[in-house]
Amino acid sequence: MKVLALVLAVLLADGLVIGGAFLLVGEGSPDSALFLLAVASLTVFVYGPLILGSITAYWNVRKSPESRKYFAWWLGIVIGLEVLAAVAIVVYAILVEADVWLPIVFVGGGVVLTAVALLVGRWLLRREETHPAVEQLWAPISRKDILRRIRIVVITFAAILVVGMVVFTLLAGLIGDPRIGLSFAVQFAFTAAAIACVLVSLPMNRQLRATVSSDLGRLRKIAKVVIRGKQLELDDDEQVAAAKYSVLISITMPFQMGYLLLIYIAIGIQGVRSLVSGDSSAFLIVLSASTLVLFVAVLVIFFPLSFRQIRHARRYARDHADLLPTAEATPTDQA
Repeated sequence: MKVLALVLAVLLADGLVIGGAFLLVGEGSPDSALFLLAVASLTVFVYGPLILGSITAYWNVRKSPESRKYFAWWLGIVIGLEVLAAVAIVVYAILVEADVWLPIVFVGGGVVLTAVALLVGRWLLRREETHPAVEQLWAPISRKDILRRIRIVVITFAAILVVGMVVFTLLAGLIGDPRIGLSFAVQFAFTAAAIACVLVSLPMNRQLRATVSSDLGRLRKIAKVVIRGKQLELDDDEQVAAAKYSVLISITMPFQMGYLLLIYIAIGIQGVRSLVSGDSSAFLIVLSASTLVLFVAVLVIFFPLSFRQIRHARRYARDHADLLPTAEATPTDQA
């Protein structure tokens, strides 16, 4: 249910961004820097609520004082960004002399989406809590299982690439330039592989959530100890949860990194194809440059930090393997 809801929410969010961008094109020049400001505002109004909805659907943000405090932090950030986005869209509307309904629709839409996201997220969580899944005993994830998940991602990439190449070869007459068809096939393959990374890690993420009893505050505390090396006091239950968390997070984080890398490559291919095809508007150039900057930031900042956190988690798993029900079979021992 939650997976379907997330997929539908992402599709709806993408549709709203695309539709909002078309509205903006009708009100001002897409080649101006102001247009980028308006698109940034639109992105905040759409994806800010999506983040809040995802958090409230997946985690019990009211379970403990720490959970409430941490969610209040997230809520404050999103609302703060939405306030800035509201100011930006009003400024944009004034400078380009857009119709008065444009900022009203954008700001009002952001408020409505935020309220709906919070309501739907909490409804999904209550629904899951009233229909709990059968609790499974802790079991280590074997190297064989990890390799199986990696093979699924690789096979997905290869299969979509082959199918895409066949389809776009058949459509070569309509496309004209065969390089464009090939770029679409490669882009779809990277996108499909990125989605596969998310799907194969879902069971592990559910198991990870279960180790902290869906408590967002407890998760944050344990994460500080396991992947950041903080010296915090943990009770007996939290120590066991931290040992399990260290095993799971050291496996799920590489899949998360794989998703980011693959999806950024897919987006990069889209930008390169547009530029090569001659659609080199100022807006597209700025957008492509922004994507490149984000990609470099991910490689230079996020990836090294993630590798460091994975090393911390694996070290913690080795040092506390005796707390696991089947400590001798932990993936970190096999790695």
